[in-house]
Amino acid sequence: MIGLYWAFARISFLTQLEYRGQYFMRMVAKILGWSTGFIMLMVLLQKFRTVGGWSIYEILLLYAFDVISYSIASTFCMGAFGKLPRMIRQGELDGILTKPVNPFVYLVSTKISAGYTSNYVIALGIMVFSLKKLGISLNGFSLVWLILDIIGASFIQAAGFMVTTVPAFWLYKSDGLYRLFYKNLTDFLKYPLSIYHRGVQALLTFLLPYAFINFYPVQYFIHKQEGMFSSYFQYLTPIVGIVTFLGAYCFWLKGLRAYKSTGS
Repeated sequence: MIGLYWAFARISFLTQLEYRGQYFMRMVAKILGWSTGFIMLMVLLQKFRTVGGWSIYEILLLYAFDVISYSIASTFCMGAFGKLPRMIRQGELDGILTKPVNPFVYLVSTKISAGYTSNYVIALGIMVFSLKKLGISLNGFSLVWLILDIIGASFIQAAGFMVTTVPAFWLYKSDGLYRLFYKNLTDFLKYPLSIYHRGVQALLTFLLPYAFINFYPVQYFIHKQEGMFSSYFQYLTPIVGIVTFLGAYCFWLKGLRAYKSTGS
């Protein structure tokens, strides 16, 4: 069964690569978009030198964690859940539910996106550059821990996609929830969480645990402990990622049970 899902994902990915011109233009657009954000951040940091006691390269490491985890989550979930409200409204979900496979895995594997390759290159480049400038070398354990943190952060990003789009099963349109509770709130991740009000820190730690995407795990690598909560939080990203994703998956199942075909 796993082989079947892998075949779905491979075919979906390769199909997108057939249109080389379109794929190339998407890559250029994404590179320009993320590069613009990176340049603006660099200009701001060059002017102020530090933000809340965090240096330029420490903040760039925050940025890299956010971009790489967002890109991994988007590769597998953006196509599936970004289009979920439309599929519900137009009855396209009916065809998926009639297939003898797990609807979630089928959606994720067939809606995989090949458009985030450039994001990986940019994020990994910034991460390596920042670690080098900070004098941080990764040994065997720290490299494994970095990978686990990125996986955990990606699960949190994916859960954000899911939780803010699954309400479409009841509302039929949830774009506003996605912008409000995911897109707008993850903008806080560009800078250290410790510069924000305590209420924001609590919100992004306990209610919507986006702080575990970059703020807490980065502190492990730069040997810094900030924020209003325990230093142990910097070790929790893999666990928080799994728990958050499983919670989002349960929410998906609840929405699926409430689904009613539009009949179109």
